Amino acid sequence: MPAFFKPPFRRANHPATQLVAWLGLTLATASQVGAQLTEPVSSEQVASLQWPTSYRPTTTPVIQHQKSDAPAPPYLYHTRHFRLTTSKPLNPHNAKLFAATAESVPAVLAKLPLPLLKMPQGKRANIYIYPDEASFIREGGSPNAAGTYVGKKSAVLLRADTFLTPPPRQGSKLPPKADYDLLVHEFTHLCMHGHLGYLPIWFSEGTAEYLAAAHQSHGRYDFSNMTRHIRDRIKQHLPQEKGIIKLPSLSDTLKQNHQSWQRNIEQNDPNVSYQYYASSLLIVHGLFHGGPKRLKATTEFVNQCHNRKFRHKASNLLLPSETHAELEQRIITYWRPKGLHIQFTP
Repeated sequence: MPAFFKPPFRRANHPATQLVAWLGLTLATASQVGAQLTEPVSSEQVASLQWPTSYRPTTTPVIQHQKSDAPAPPYLYHTRHFRLTTSKPLNPHNAKLFAATAESVPAVLAKLPLPLLKMPQGKRANIYIYPDEASFIREGGSPNAAGTYVGKKSAVLLRADTFLTPPPRQGSKLPPKADYDLLVHEFTHLCMHGHLGYLPIWFSEGTAEYLAAAHQSHGRYDFSNMTRHIRDRIKQHLPQEKGIIKLPSLSDTLKQNHQSWQRNIEQNDPNVSYQYYASSLLIVHGLFHGGPKRLKATTEFVNQCHNRKFRHKASNLLLPSETHAELEQRIITYWRPKGLHIQFTP
């Protein structure tokens, strides 16, 4: 057995060691291709990489209603980084919560030890909230989606009927709540706009899901218990068959491009299309929390994706195809005692 299949620590039962173990294969492969990475991260930089345990806003973000002489709607609101246009006015509670959640995303991305924050050029990034599905789709939104990031517009599109005034939850007597985790997901794409077309879709979507899982409420994030947050998020979105959650194979997930990902959303039930999000989330979690060397490899991966020659083979260099079966088994083993019983399907 090659050395890089072996866990780098002897304490194999320790949760952190288990995570490092299933990524041991990945790291060594990334190290082997280090000579091809023209902008390596120095050992000093690796030593300084510290993943935050939590994030809480230190100030209350301001949201201002921009008055206009034109008859309303639309209604226009400004926060520090975003420009919101909506067909319905926001009540004070929603406005405050929207601002806190929106402004938390660039702030928390800036805190992560990865070069992920690349917002659109210009003073403020655009968000549009449409009254219904028809207007949402007409302007570029995806069918079956409550929100969409549209790269060509450098904007996030949301549906008021599913975001601001969502339908009641099935089987619940509690009043429906706006899905601010959805906001975090889409705003992560918007705040990583400069990486559009460079990073593979599985990494972008996995990162957006990671932050959505970490988000608690009001722009607060907890990174100290990501296994629980990820488990709960995946179980919330995916049905279980006899306690088992079925996911597409890693090879299938990693080969997806933006076009095939979009077709998957448009042609399938949300429970089916989310399988690729879940698979991507598990991969990204391992890259982020597999130790400083894994983080170094991931940082090099992000940097080099802007290199045209590297970009087309980036995923295979970080996660070589010949390692996928072994990596799937490591993921299954790591997550089983944490409450996720996973089965990868061809």
